[in-house]
Amino acid sequence: MMDAVQFIPHEKPMVFVSHLIEANDEFAIAELHITADLMFCEPEGLPTWSSIELMAQTISAYAGYKGQTKGLPPKIGFLLGTRKMQLPCAYYSLGTTVQIRVEQSYLHEGLGQFNCEIVYQEHQFSAILSVFEPENMNEIIGKLV
Repeated sequence: MMDAVQFIPHEKPMVFVSHLIEANDEFAIAELHITADLMFCEPEGLPTWSSIELMAQTISAYAGYKGQTKGLPPKIGFLLGTRKMQLPCAYYSLGTTVQIRVEQSYLHEGLGQFNCEIVYQEHQFSAILSVFEPENMNEIIGKLV
């Protein structure tokens, strides 16, 4: 089990993965402990609409882990969209832990697609996320400004 923050280009309060449990060339598994100090947390817990961010940050941890094996720092990536998002309940309760699994199904020139699922108690959340990690971030930012 590894501290996920070392693999993602985020800082608190915008961190939604606690640990990277397993990672390899095809998939990664992370977990998040649901605590009151998480951004977006409400008295009922963390709203499950935040699941897209949990999945996206697990993809980021996956990419950061792969980059670290090559001596590269975590890179900024972009969430382009999601399909088939399933949210079977409204909140993740405080004091619980969710497990997030992402599996790469496509990757070409920085454009990727991942099958994602979150296991929480008896519930299973799922989505397909499309992401983009540019080779040269400065070039992209220059085109946006």
